[in-house]
Amino acid sequence: MTTRKIVLLAVFFALLAVCIVQGVLGSINPVKIIKTDATPDTITISTATEQTVLSLNNGSWFIGDDNYVATKTDVDSMIKAIKEIKVLDKVGRVGSAQDEKYNLTDEKARTVTAVKAGKEIAVIRIGKTTSTNAQTYACVNGKNDIYLLSGNLVSTFSKSAAELRSKTIYTVEENDFVSAQVTKGSRTWGIEKNPNDKNSWILTGAAPEMQLDQELARSWVQSICFMNINSWIDDGTPLPANKLTSFQMQIKSGATIVVDIYEQPAGDDTKYIGTCNLTPHKFDLTKYLTEKFAKDCTELQTK
Repeated sequence: MTTRKIVLLAVFFALLAVCIVQGVLGSINPVKIIKTDATPDTITISTATEQTVLSLNNGSWFIGDDNYVATKTDVDSMIKAIKEIKVLDKVGRVGSAQDEKYNLTDEKARTVTAVKAGKEIAVIRIGKTTSTNAQTYACVNGKNDIYLLSGNLVSTFSKSAAELRSKTIYTVEENDFVSAQVTKGSRTWGIEKNPNDKNSWILTGAAPEMQLDQELARSWVQSICFMNINSWIDDGTPLPANKLTSFQMQIKSGATIVVDIYEQPAGDDTKYIGTCNLTPHKFDLTKYLTEKFAKDCTELQTK
């Protein structure tokens, strides 16, 4: 073999080795994942001015000690961020200049502590986001390294206790519905499934003799199987003197849901305030939602 061929082969194998090394390095995922298999039952979010505690109880997340249920999608996002922390890069160490640069000072940082059965499973000290709002500077699990993490953790953990409150009072599967009654004044009417035909509905109580529109009846039942309020109001707000309606719904479990709605003139408008036996808190209702629970049975008759 000539010297020229030997040199060419040597160059070829050298280039091949470089390509192989680059391919291997390129296939390595630069993202480091700090992962925990434990799902927290308590999440505490602390800043210099406030602390929000979320606790799991009987399958629902509650905020503080006020019996407000937290919005499920918000809590799910928090749990996902806690269980899988994606580290993109290490950018520095904790120190006065670095803390200020990345909003990790005591005055600006937000600390998230996740606990399972009394044991800490993750601690994230959150600073600021990048200019794209797609990454976040943070310290993890008490270490002094400052990391660039994937995701906007500021957005995930920045809602106040009031903002985290769920506006869903209840949700019932249509198949679990048994019956409902509406009381306005001294008159109570109701609706239930026809015992002789599970695909149709019949009126009960003080409903007049009329032909019930089955599609309208089904549509109304579907609409009362959930209740999403307009907003929560201060617990100290007195209830208006005039109770517009009292609504009750029985479900297969044997439970009864009770909603009372009060009306109060407010200038040219009317304000509606509601209570429910599923929560100790009062809430504000829109006119549309109020009319759904104060419906007259004649609205369900065949046109």
